[in-house]
Amino acid sequence: MVSLFLLKSPLWTEAKASLRLALPLMLIQLSEGAVNFVDTVMMGGLGSSTLAAGGLGATAFWMLFFLCAGLLEMTGAIAAEAHGAQDPYRVSRINVQGLWLSFAVSMPLMVLMWHLDIVFRLFGQNPAIIDGAMAYLRAILWGLPAALGGFVFKEILTALSRPGLVVALMVLSLPLNVILNYGLANGQWGLPQLGLAGIGWASTLVFWFSFSAAVVCLKRQPSLRRLGLLRRWWRCDRAILQEIIHLGWPLCVDYGTETGAFTAAALLMGLWSTELLAAHRIVMTTTELLLMFSWGFAYAAAMRTGHKIGANDPRAARRVAQANLLMNLLLVVILSIPLWVLPQTIAGFYLDVSLPDNRETVEIAANLFKVGVVFQISQGIRLISAGTLQGLKDTHLLATVDVVVHWGLGVGLGYVVGQVLGLQGMGLWWCLALGQVVAAIVLTRRFQHLIAARISG
Repeated sequence: MVSLFLLKSPLWTEAKASLRLALPLMLIQLSEGAVNFVDTVMMGGLGSSTLAAGGLGATAFWMLFFLCAGLLEMTGAIAAEAHGAQDPYRVSRINVQGLWLSFAVSMPLMVLMWHLDIVFRLFGQNPAIIDGAMAYLRAILWGLPAALGGFVFKEILTALSRPGLVVALMVLSLPLNVILNYGLANGQWGLPQLGLAGIGWASTLVFWFSFSAAVVCLKRQPSLRRLGLLRRWWRCDRAILQEIIHLGWPLCVDYGTETGAFTAAALLMGLWSTELLAAHRIVMTTTELLLMFSWGFAYAAAMRTGHKIGANDPRAARRVAQANLLMNLLLVVILSIPLWVLPQTIAGFYLDVSLPDNRETVEIAANLFKVGVVFQISQGIRLISAGTLQGLKDTHLLATVDVVVHWGLGVGLGYVVGQVLGLQGMGLWWCLALGQVVAAIVLTRRFQHLIAARISG
């Protein structure tokens, strides 16, 4: 009787609805994360020093990518609210303005990426590491506009509960990325042997393939063409553009703060030793890949919260948050078990553990994975809370919280513990994990307060 009641409860009904949306979003996020994972594995195949250099370049690229993505993130939440209010014309205008904004912000960042070697030198990085990082960056930067344009498509189609196209393109892109990565890095199948630069060029080609294919499908495929997402693409809607920027800039600061802190952490690791930098890249790539499941729930929470708020139903919005928090917490705990039990086995995916030159890096990574468990669980909770706040169109607190937890607790305290107290990588990672714990608590309390206020008021 109790089981039957639970299966018919509104919370269970919401959990099923959220899961239907979250599952394809997880596939999308996993495919996106797999690009970074494949790049890292291919770098590890070229040696631990190459992994360290490529890891530094990849960290810098994704920091700047997510800086832009934060500005564009609210296109999905705004479109979800418009969709909930049954306003397809507004959804189309949001998509077009998001695309124009993505191309506009990518141009200056591409110039910045080209000259990041100056920044690396200022932070005392090894010259050989800098050369490798720049070879990778100066290849992958050409894919930034397409990557951001694809990000906007993902946000809008998710808001419309139509993520199928994005899933299909991501699934097709993954094997293409593997083939191009291996071929261009190692000079196989008649392709030039470009090393780290080849890995960067492979990602650039995949970004443009996915974006171009999405445009063709939106223009040619009948069911997608009826959405009219590219209608009057040449027109500027200043009101919508201003709304995207107004709501998106705090997320831009939020994402830039978070990824900037992780970049600073990588620079600190590189300052201490090449082995620490390589180990840091292994652990960070693994946790980021596993957190793609949490990102799927976070996007579902953001979009379904936006739908419920657009329909003026805050009680349903509270059930959205509760359902996604519970499902994600269960999943993230399960996914953390291998990090605790099999750390050296996981490190073996990136480096040949039998080679003496790699043994120190593998040992460091195995120890960092234990801290990575705390980091991953806390980050998973934080992502759902942040997604719910996006659905509520409350983004300004996110920036403030992330500045404090990532730079104050994470990098700031991490520098003191790592450099001054001499704990180096382990001390830095414990401080990064502490920052995620504090952020998870604060943001969860924030969305609970906002939803309660809407219900009572």
